[in-house]
Amino acid sequence: MLRAMIKNTRIIDGKSFVGMGLLGLVMSFKYNPDFKDAVLVLISLILYVAYAFAINNCFDVDTDLVNPQKRDKNPIASGELTFKNGVISSAVIGLLGILFATFLGYGELIIYVSMVILATLYSVPPRLKAQPILDVVSHGVFFGAMPFFYGAYFDGILTKYEIVIGSALLFYSFAMELRNHLEDYESDLAANLKTTPIVIGKTLSEKLVVVFSGISIALLLAALNIPFGALGIMIVGVRANYKALDAVVIFLLALHALRTLLGA
Repeated sequence: MLRAMIKNTRIIDGKSFVGMGLLGLVMSFKYNPDFKDAVLVLISLILYVAYAFAINNCFDVDTDLVNPQKRDKNPIASGELTFKNGVISSAVIGLLGILFATFLGYGELIIYVSMVILATLYSVPPRLKAQPILDVVSHGVFFGAMPFFYGAYFDGILTKYEIVIGSALLFYSFAMELRNHLEDYESDLAANLKTTPIVIGKTLSEKLVVVFSGISIALLLAALNIPFGALGIMIVGVRANYKALDAVVIFLLALHALRTLLGA
């Protein structure tokens, strides 16, 4: 059962969200070089992402049962773990994360608890995930901007530069949520869910993926003082390729991390 509980966290799938928090931590660590507390931030980030995926799996059984690709990643849908044990193990992970966050500053704790609450509301009925528009907005906040801000607040402040990066991650998380819903379009439709793509249609949703990705890239370029003209070239070349969009965003985020480490 322990193996199934660990599988339920899907931590490998959530590595990019842990990375968002680590990016914020890297940007603030030089102003608060406390290695012990930095480890607490890392552990709590991993627990948060694990909780968010685990609790989502618990209430995604109806759609994952009709989606073979998702069913294999959901031990509750595949019968490896009971719903009750899934909820209990998820709650334990979430509470452990909050416990670690209490050893940090008050501001860090507020951000962390807010993330846990939003992740819960996203997955637990009536589920923000099943509410058009709110599904995209909530995902952008709790799995985009807030993990980054949690790490960035390690030094006790959020700079304008960090707010711009967080905003870029917010918009990219909007795009990621739309992409996830588009991938699950048929199973969500069969489960009678009213996600944003089902309400506004696939075509508009696909266009919004490009728009939100473009805004994210534009903000990351602006924070690097790179002319917006470069944005048009990038978007024209990668608009139909999600992997390329991911690569561009990851590259720009890496540049920001390197810029911070070098003190530029």
